[in-house]
Amino acid sequence: ALFQRVPDISGSINLPKVDGNDEKQGGTVNKPLSLIDPASPSLVQCYSPSSLSKIGTVPNLSAKEVSDMALRSKNAQQVWKSTTFAQRRRVLRTLQKYVVSHVDEICQLCAKDSGKTQVDALLGEILTTCEKIRTLLHHGETWLERSPREVNPMMMHKTAYVEYVPLGVLGIIAPWNYPFHNMLNHVLSGIFSGNGVVTKCSEHTSWSSMYFHNIC
Repeated sequence: ALFQRVPDISGSINLPKVDGNDEKQGGTVNKPLSLIDPASPSLVQCYSPSSLSKIGTVPNLSAKEVSDMALRSKNAQQVWKSTTFAQRRRVLRTLQKYVVSHVDEICQLCAKDSGKTQVDALLGEILTTCEKIRTLLHHGETWLERSPREVNPMMMHKTAYVEYVPLGVLGIIAPWNYPFHNMLNHVLSGIFSGNGVVTKCSEHTSWSSMYFHNIC
């Protein structure tokens, strides 16, 4: 019933179909793998570790391009930090709706890019991400509420508390082993607490991360 109350973003996201035949994606590589081709330094070469076949390329961003992304996130965060928890929960439920509706596609992308099995992707990528969303939906607002503190007798006319405020833009460096979970989970907690998030995914799983970025 909750999913019927949030938008369906499936039509705006195109995940590639993974057919399991790596040779059709670019052929098996028999020489040492290099992530950067001197002939195309602006691209990161992506390979499937299970077959050593090339599966595609992604942009190799310059320092200026990364700075521009951080600035865009900073500008967006100025508005986002003022959103209510109800609005943030709606965003998380929208992401949750998409994830549970595209389990197979996400698991296939994780398996192809990281070399794990789809069962491992289901347990380590989907299950953990859905649990993170469930936890934030149920407890996130409580964790971020103003927290009172005791004062000493000399300050009995005062009140003390800890108040949690957004930091701004979070810079996340995500490892390769769980490309979907490691990228999205930091985004979930970051935006729920009113922050902007810029994620640097691993160069070894950047192919799938390009698609997962569209979900965010």
